[in-house]
Amino acid sequence: MDSNQNDIHLIQDNTEDSHPSNGIEIVKASPERWLVASVYTVITLFRSFNQSALATINDVMAQYFDVMPWQIDWMFNAAALSFAVSSMPVLFVLRRFGVKMSLVSGIICSAVGVSLTCIALITRKGYILCLMGQMSFGISIVVLTPLRSSIGAVWFPANEIAYALGFMFVGRTLGEATGGVITSHLVSISDSPSTVRIRLLAVFSSLTVIIWIILILVVVFLKQQPKHPPSVAQAKVLQLKEMEQSSSFREDLVKFKNVQVKLLTDVNFLTVLPVCFIMGTFKRFTTVLLTSILHRGFFQRKNLNRDGGYMIMGLWILFVAGGFLAGPLLSKTRRYKAVAVVSLGLTNLFWVLTLIGIKVSSIAVVYISLYMLGFVNGSAVVSIIELLVEVTYPTNIQEIYVILLLGMGTVLVIENFAVRLLLDRFGPEVSLVFPLILLLISTILLVIKKLPFYRQEAEDSTQQPLLR
Repeated sequence: MDSNQNDIHLIQDNTEDSHPSNGIEIVKASPERWLVASVYTVITLFRSFNQSALATINDVMAQYFDVMPWQIDWMFNAAALSFAVSSMPVLFVLRRFGVKMSLVSGIICSAVGVSLTCIALITRKGYILCLMGQMSFGISIVVLTPLRSSIGAVWFPANEIAYALGFMFVGRTLGEATGGVITSHLVSISDSPSTVRIRLLAVFSSLTVIIWIILILVVVFLKQQPKHPPSVAQAKVLQLKEMEQSSSFREDLVKFKNVQVKLLTDVNFLTVLPVCFIMGTFKRFTTVLLTSILHRGFFQRKNLNRDGGYMIMGLWILFVAGGFLAGPLLSKTRRYKAVAVVSLGLTNLFWVLTLIGIKVSSIAVVYISLYMLGFVNGSAVVSIIELLVEVTYPTNIQEIYVILLLGMGTVLVIENFAVRLLLDRFGPEVSLVFPLILLLISTILLVIKKLPFYRQEAEDSTQQPLLR
């Protein structure tokens, strides 16, 4: 959200049919906008499918590649490290280019990732190639995560942006929700290596062919940007960009550095940041290690990979439902911190219930707890991101993503490593305590610190004169 957004909204009704004499181009929505959103949705679906598809069958992949289960974890740790390390340089470079270049870059990274995974599955010695594929997926996360907001702003009119963002998020949800279910039904620990190879290759080779075709079509046919800006807000953004294009690379680098330094010295930002890191990695960490935890907690139960797949599917579906319900609640009440604190409290509660379910060997309790965890997690993430925007206003959210992605990648690696270590040495119950402690500490910090609502204050100050 940029600093001119409130002023733009105030004049939007009066300038929607702007004329060249106003310095604003004709505002017109492009008929291709939903095609662009669909491409983004499909690419993020493929990227998300990859992780849950392989993580849920951790034991099968470890047996197939003849490695230890923790080495399969490290495929996803490598992805987290690659997007943590690459977030700053990649986002700095891409902010100087348009949406098409960013989308093409994201598709290339995803295409390389799925291709390397496909090649790795051909041989039982393909672990390193699979590891490299995950690293490529990690870079694609850096490119594609903030791109969703950019596509909404560049291609969609103001009254459609919320629908477009929701539509583009569906790809990630579908990928995470379906990946584990599909692969856990296709292969099991009792299958021969040739069966595992054939069935997984059938899936990943299909994805490989489709994603390269999409890349070619995007490069050849997609425009750099729509012929006309879709909204007055975007028209003004284009005007600002034209003025800023005269700045040198060095000047742009200094501005970029100054924003990051300002954020990292802001107490309010640093209060909200830890809970952003923890909640941003919660579902990802659960996806990677859930079936390993289940195998340690339920020795006698069969088809635990399928159970894990269904749990992850339900968690992600309810995560979206919780996020969608939190949106109207926040818009109506504007109680960002209150909603965040309540959601975080419930997240702590359902994580404890998950721990109890494993302790007493009740798969039903684990199912219910994880489903509810997904729902309250969705509400928590939406409210925390809104709270982050409030305390950093008017800083552009894409500038904040640099620190967010770097921190989330680092935290995810630490969580995966610590939980796997605790799981191997002390069992599933103790392993679940570590993320719970991190979540509790970050929640307490958020509760005790009084936070300013800068964006809300700006909106109130612009509305008051109008009410007179």
